[in-house]
Amino acid sequence: MPRNVRLGIIRARHDTSVPVIADQACIAMVMTGEYALLRYWINTSRGYLDFVDSPMFPWIDITVGADTSRGAQAVAAINALRARFPGSDPLAGLEGLVVLSHPGQRTMANPQAGQPGQPATITAGFDGGTTKVGALEVAVLPTMPSDHTFMCHEIGHVLGFDHSFGLDNNGTDWDPTDANIIVSPEYGSPYDLMSSASFGSRWLGTGPFYSASPTFIGPAVSGWPSAGAFSMGPHLSRANLHRFAPEALAGRLVERPFPPPGGALRVRLVPASAVGGHSLLILHPPNEPANGVGRVYVEYRTSTGWDTGIDILGPSQSREGVVVHSLVDQPGVGPRVWYRGSVPAISADSDVAVAMTPLVVGIEAIDQDRKWVEVSVTTGAARRVELTRGNHSDDVVGVVGELQSTTTPCGDPIRKGTFATQTFSQFGVRTAGFGGGGAPGVPGPTITWTVGGVPVSGNNGSVDVPFDGVTFAVQFSIDPVVFELALTSRGGERFEVPVVVTVAGDGTTATASTTFTAQGWIDGVHPDDAATLSRCLRRVFDRYHNVPPVFRKPTPEPQWSLKVRDEVQRLWYGQVVRVINQTPALDIAGQTMMRQLVGLQVPPTRTLLEALAAVGIDFSVAEADITQWLGNPEFTPYPALAEALLTRLSGTRLRQPVFLDVIAFNYEQSPGVTSPRSVEQVRVGVLEAAVVAGWNTRYGEQAANLAELLVTLPGDDAATQLPAALQGEVWRMGRSRTTDPA
Repeated sequence: MPRNVRLGIIRARHDTSVPVIADQACIAMVMTGEYALLRYWINTSRGYLDFVDSPMFPWIDITVGADTSRGAQAVAAINALRARFPGSDPLAGLEGLVVLSHPGQRTMANPQAGQPGQPATITAGFDGGTTKVGALEVAVLPTMPSDHTFMCHEIGHVLGFDHSFGLDNNGTDWDPTDANIIVSPEYGSPYDLMSSASFGSRWLGTGPFYSASPTFIGPAVSGWPSAGAFSMGPHLSRANLHRFAPEALAGRLVERPFPPPGGALRVRLVPASAVGGHSLLILHPPNEPANGVGRVYVEYRTSTGWDTGIDILGPSQSREGVVVHSLVDQPGVGPRVWYRGSVPAISADSDVAVAMTPLVVGIEAIDQDRKWVEVSVTTGAARRVELTRGNHSDDVVGVVGELQSTTTPCGDPIRKGTFATQTFSQFGVRTAGFGGGGAPGVPGPTITWTVGGVPVSGNNGSVDVPFDGVTFAVQFSIDPVVFELALTSRGGERFEVPVVVTVAGDGTTATASTTFTAQGWIDGVHPDDAATLSRCLRRVFDRYHNVPPVFRKPTPEPQWSLKVRDEVQRLWYGQVVRVINQTPALDIAGQTMMRQLVGLQVPPTRTLLEALAAVGIDFSVAEADITQWLGNPEFTPYPALAEALLTRLSGTRLRQPVFLDVIAFNYEQSPGVTSPRSVEQVRVGVLEAAVVAGWNTRYGEQAANLAELLVTLPGDDAATQLPAALQGEVWRMGRSRTTDPA
């Protein structure tokens, strides 16, 4: 249930030469405005806190002498208010007070006047903060020196919230001008309003120096006298909210015990500003005491709502990502939330080891719209390096040779040819188990790259990489924050080189590798005519809707090597040929249309030779001769015999190669046959005998039938002839690209 807190707002002017702040401005700043101080606490507590019947009292005038402490201001304001309402106590029934001390500063003689550069007078701000008068907690807020963050922080104390701890910082050094440098973990969380004296920043002494600034400049309130009052945010951390008001997170929690050694858990969290969903993971240690000391809190923070000031990137310590706190028994004050590090959302490092525990918290996945994060928790750090592929494109940059004008089976004019391409690829890296975790002074992993065995460094440049005895120039860039590597080839150059990332940290080194493949050129339809081909494919498939939709050439995946790309195209071609020749639903006209569709996308003769080689058919004549014969279906039997061989040998291959030209000679010398001009004219029994005769002649054997010469390929030959990593995937990918040809 919501908790109603009645706070009294006392407006106390100590300098009558300064006009009071109008009621409308006071109400908008403190109570009802979208960014009002009390609205902050309603929002950050997800509606748990409200302030119904909290009165704002009329302005009163007070006298503040030499003692400008918060206590002196609070007592003067309370006494003056009670004197204004002598009949009854105006503070009866209130649970806390907010004193707006106006203007909260005065001009006075400069103690250093007369020294070089020193003015005669200075403006000194009054002390602000929280004090206690009788039974009431009082937040004293000087109007001119105070900003929104400070005022919300002090009201937080009145509501019962206390400071968070963590990074060593200078937040408790109240006189930074003296020689005594104070460093303390109090105010040490970069993600918690109750650390707002410094948010863990360190700027004094010998360092190391670092800073966090999770605040933003919100809209001004018309009539409020201080232009500097509108620096606001961040949220109260979900950890600190749970520590002091666990009821505020009812229904928003995921609670789990520490995972056992070797165990792991995964949880989806939403940001602190999200309206619904789980926003806090609590991990309970074994034998957790009643006060909760030792538990670990995990939350997700994004630059939205009151967290708008949180950075996407560094160098601020308050960055978007997964944030970890734990509960520590702080001497003299009791259990307090302690910042243990973060995993920035945009970072090569993907985990943080939680100090004083065996836990490692990591990011597994983040929604692209930053609506949720998948968090993993393990016991012990498993070192891991992963390469991830980012954007990839093979962009056409020119035409190689001449374009050929032709038509689709639907009669649409279309162009085909060979096109030079330029390849662009991005490679990201994610590490785990190498230290870091967003804490200053804790070094993250060192990340280095090589391309083709050649180191690359700096933000950008060019690297010469060797491939097959030739050197190719590749442009590169390396992101200075997340160390993502981007590579760009020159147009028309075909090569592939290894890309290796090396990660060093925490006394260990690990590597991961992949391949940068520059396709160099493509054969087929002009890219500008691809839509015309798609429309024709749609019309053809509408006519022959019972035909398997495998007639669009599979698009190469970025991770496919040049060899795999060639194999995929060859296997696709063999599959398509078999479909054309074995599908009863295709009539002669349909077969002709399908062959034309295939021919538009690949060089049929070259692809046909590669497909024949895969099933054990080679040739003994010059390649130019066999290519010419295969490209001449009107006057030679070679195209018909080649298609018939691919169909007959489906799922098998010859144990040793047999010459195609010898098979053709044997076939045509067989009694009673005519030279075929289409696959339908090929007599399969005669063709098998021609293959056996060619085998016996080449190897000096006496095989009796084709079955003796074959090796059966297990399963789908289109998959099993590929490397193991791609087996079973190629036709799934190919079919997913051909099911909807439009």
